[in-house]
Amino acid sequence: EVSLPGGKAEEGDKDDGDTATREAKEEIGLDPSLVNVVTFLEPFLSKHLLRVVPVIGILNDRKAFKPKPNPAEVDAVFDVPLEMFIKDENRIAEEREMMGEKYLLHFFDYETENKKYLIWGLTAGILIRAASVVYQRPPAFLEQSPKYEFLRDVGKITNAH
Repeated sequence: EVSLPGGKAEEGDKDDGDTATREAKEEIGLDPSLVNVVTFLEPFLSKHLLRVVPVIGILNDRKAFKPKPNPAEVDAVFDVPLEMFIKDENRIAEEREMMGEKYLLHFFDYETENKKYLIWGLTAGILIRAASVVYQRPPAFLEQSPKYEFLRDVGKITNAH
């Protein structure tokens, strides 16, 4: 599966930005000093009912980043144009239901260097939201995310472990 770097907060992390940059270093070799954390998106809820806080950062020097994937966790590191996630191209959607709420699960096909990737689910949802924020416009398709009025309660439950 295609995913973004991430994982659970550890004791030494002072905030979600620390967690994200630490995990990116562990998973893909991204030096935290190369990243300027600019914002956090609203939390998402994974299919396993984990509260996920997307952290948006900008690389200070793109050429200085030389990916070093952790072979225990990552098979490949690749770039995708962010704008792809607000265009209605190379995308399909399926209606699903979670906790009584209907929503659309998006799937994006992407090919680079003769390799094909399918970006979907939580990763696609986060990238749709990130692209909407960066480009200051909604996607050119119906997004229909589940309504998470209960997210605060779930956050208390998942953060309690």
